Amino acid sequence: MAATAPRLDRTGQALVGEEGSIAESQDERETAILKAHFPKGPPSTYEPLVGGRAFEQVYTHLVGFLLANGSNTAAPGNDRISADILKVFWQWDRQWITQLVRACIKTGYHPKIWKTGKGVVIPKPGKPDYAKMRAYRVIPLLDVICKLVERTAAHLITDHLERKLALHKGQYGCPK
Repeated sequence: MAATAPRLDRTGQALVGEEGSIAESQDERETAILKAHFPKGPPSTYEPLVGGRAFEQVYTHLVGFLLANGSNTAAPGNDRISADILKVFWQWDRQWITQLVRACIKTGYHPKIWKTGKGVVIPKPGKPDYAKMRAYRVIPLLDVICKLVERTAAHLITDHLERKLALHKGQYGCPK
């Protein structure tokens, strides 16, 4: 994830990392914030999924419904394609977008280019010391098409769990 210029209270403010290192230049601050907020994960070992039929439930009306109910105000990711622009593409070629979403669900593959985002660094309100790394929050801006695939997968999972009565009756954040 590439970080944008941090919005610091004072221009050129140094940041102190958790291990005590000091980041003074713009590049040092960006590197320190990325290291503090996004530690390296395990290496990716992609293997295509076998089985699973959820992709068969991905139809134009479902993808269109999820796209229409997505936020128009969310900032675009690295591809600079906003939700409004994707909705224009939808009017031009619904089948292509549906096929793209279906293929991602069928293969279980999320393209690498969608796994990067632009990070916007903002200060957390009410922190006593803005020289500390954890006084800032990084908001990732992801590509809208990536969010659409994720929303479709979440819908399919929720739908499956509800049909199988697999959610606890007191479940709060997942049911439709």
